[in-house]
Amino acid sequence: MNAPLSIPLLDLREKAAHVYRDLPEANHVPGEFYASASIAKLEKERIFLETWLCVGRSEEIPLPGDYTTCQIADESFVLARNEAGEINAFMNMCVHRGVAVVSGKGNAQDFSCPYHAWLYDLSGNLVTAPRMTQTKAELKNCRMRRLKLEVWRGWIFVSFNPEPMSFDDFIAPYETELWWFQTDQCRIADKMVIEVDCNWKLLVENLVDVYHVPVLHKGTFGGFVKKNKADTFDVRLLPRGGWAYEQKARPHSSTGARTFPMLPWLKGMSEDTSCRAGIYPNLSLSMRSDSLRMWQVWPISASKCVLHVYLMFPHEAFDQPDFSANLEEYKGFITDLVAEDASMVVSLQHAMQSPFYEPGPMSHLEAAIQHIMKKYLDVVTA
Repeated sequence: MNAPLSIPLLDLREKAAHVYRDLPEANHVPGEFYASASIAKLEKERIFLETWLCVGRSEEIPLPGDYTTCQIADESFVLARNEAGEINAFMNMCVHRGVAVVSGKGNAQDFSCPYHAWLYDLSGNLVTAPRMTQTKAELKNCRMRRLKLEVWRGWIFVSFNPEPMSFDDFIAPYETELWWFQTDQCRIADKMVIEVDCNWKLLVENLVDVYHVPVLHKGTFGGFVKKNKADTFDVRLLPRGGWAYEQKARPHSSTGARTFPMLPWLKGMSEDTSCRAGIYPNLSLSMRSDSLRMWQVWPISASKCVLHVYLMFPHEAFDQPDFSANLEEYKGFITDLVAEDASMVVSLQHAMQSPFYEPGPMSHLEAAIQHIMKKYLDVVTA
């Protein structure tokens, strides 16, 4: 599925060569990679149409007939649970002319194309095609194009690639590392959707950037993260752009005090236990002692993206008498820290688009950013 080389990638590879140097000698990625529409097209074809992508939670479509439509890099597809309880993913295109057969989310018995009334079942199989009795085309086993699909710890992953890396191989580096990400024992409390005027990669980098936390977030959670006395960042760099680390950090609240019950699998551990991890290309996972979050960053254009934040808690947390009030306060706290980050990444985007921007040197605290971007450059400039 590799795109034709419509832009001078050799020149770009040479301009980005300094990213691959040893960290004390490395510089950040050139601005073109955050501002070019041509590179955004390459990213779609070489990243988002190639690899496994997490697109939601199975609990978002819990009942037979439940469906939701999704869009990634201008490609629309459907997640639907059929009568047998199986989740299917298929392109939202009628096989006749390509019209989208459904929009939004809801519950249905079938999907009817609004253009010529071709009817499909919940697995995307063609049921009837009105007034096609004279065609010589074989329509008996016709169906909307299916996407590869796997469910992992309650999360739905799909791939547009008909022959992607096996999902077991894709997720293997995280099976042990993510001992704390037990989302199969959790429920969604809320999903926040926030548009940000920056390239998606700037937000992905920001979510692993520990360098800015005590500066930008000093008024929210920055003071609740304990600094390493040696001023080091002990991040584990995982295969194919993944990363993980543990730190001491208080829960997400205005006071740093725990608002919700402690996660059951942390029993006996400190309340300032905190873990973070990232799964290529666009996921950031985080834990405080009383909550879990998954952050997804999706490109809209070269200079705009949308952030999806899933807020998750174990089932017993929902039984708190004051859970709803605590959740609203918690969402407000998350909104504040996202707003702090957004102000910076929007400024970064302006810099990326300027002819005067030159990539600056990397800090020893930016090893994970370098790791992510080396994987990114390997794929996009291959």
